Amino acid sequence: MKTNMFFCIILLAGMNLFGQQGWQYQNSNLTNNQFGALCAINRDTVYVMTDHGKLLKTRNGGTTWIEYNTGFTEPFFDLAFSNSETGFAAGRMGSIIKTTDGGLTWTKLTTGTNQDLFSVFIQNSASIWAVGDSGVVLHSSDNGATWLKNINMTTKRLNSICFHDGNIGYIAGNAGTLFKTTNGGLTWEVMAIVTNKDLYSLTSTPGYTYFLAGFVYDYMFESDEFYRTNDNLSWTNGYINTSIPGLSKLFFQNDSLGFVITSNLTTNGDYFISITKTNDSGQTWTSSFENWNPPGMTGIAYADIIFVTDSIGYALSGDNILKTTDGGSLVGIDHTPGDQASQPKILLYPNPCKDECSVSFLLDHSGMVSLKVFNANGELVENKELGYWKNGENKYTWNTSGFGKGGYYLQIITMNQVFGCKFIHD
Repeated sequence: MKTNMFFCIILLAGMNLFGQQGWQYQNSNLTNNQFGALCAINRDTVYVMTDHGKLLKTRNGGTTWIEYNTGFTEPFFDLAFSNSETGFAAGRMGSIIKTTDGGLTWTKLTTGTNQDLFSVFIQNSASIWAVGDSGVVLHSSDNGATWLKNINMTTKRLNSICFHDGNIGYIAGNAGTLFKTTNGGLTWEVMAIVTNKDLYSLTSTPGYTYFLAGFVYDYMFESDEFYRTNDNLSWTNGYINTSIPGLSKLFFQNDSLGFVITSNLTTNGDYFISITKTNDSGQTWTSSFENWNPPGMTGIAYADIIFVTDSIGYALSGDNILKTTDGGSLVGIDHTPGDQASQPKILLYPNPCKDECSVSFLLDHSGMVSLKVFNANGELVENKELGYWKNGENKYTWNTSGFGKGGYYLQIITMNQVFGCKFIHD
């Protein structure tokens, strides 16, 4: 058996940006943006909320973007429109702002809370919901004129709310917090789920409801696992084996077609964006877009993605807005290694391995470290808490004799670093 040292780089490749297939960057002139959200009314009309009080709007599918000043400078984390004119944005310190003229002017609403709000959902033309930090649940039954605050459900941070139809809805939060309503939100009940991970990014289709499970800290979201229900009673989970870990947002266009997006800053100081796609309700995932030399700064463990049709979708990451008109087909790879090739941050050896495997990784901080291994089907086959490790170069060796032959994917996870690489077990 031939043995060699395998250099596993965090980022693999960048997409070829030329041509009209796949994902294309939009000329939006965004600068210094970290957060924000997308909302698409139809294939031509799309709203993008960004930092510093800016709202971008296109009425021609991204050919041109109009910039509006909302008059409010706090970051906003979610955006929802009931029609082309009426919309809401939710953000920091309990802020909810509303427009009734397609984004031209905005009014700040009185919510009765100063907790950060991470998700806003329009149930119908009158009923609006928002959830946020410290278990805050807000509901308006008069299109945002007045809000009722519920703080008795939990003290955990709540990250996402959505309704599957007029009556069935879910709220997802930190440490495995999950609530369900079957009467349109009149009452909410705790739903048991076998995980203590942070839950976020709820999305619903006619047949399913999905969310991500991972790590939430400050305003950052990183996951490798999703949950799905088709009976509104029980949940099944799966793992998303991506070349660039740390998923920030999940969106399903229909029961089968779904996308996840991640963006971050590598330990070498390079920005990257990665989009992964499924056509079978999350059974298998394939790369849709990978680029670690984007034209603008990316969101740090924060991004958004939405589809209007099976073919037309938009994504937001920092200063970058992307659009696809062919369902996110992967059309090319443009290797731009920079200093990654000469300064790898993780090494795995030997590769292939047989009974024992070693991984060396370079930390930029001290803290708790965990190790995960996934098989070629994206199933979690190893999950170890490695304990507290100091900043600098570290090495861990473990027994792999129980692994079958084939390809695997390794993750080393800390609070603000995620390394990943592939290896072969012989």
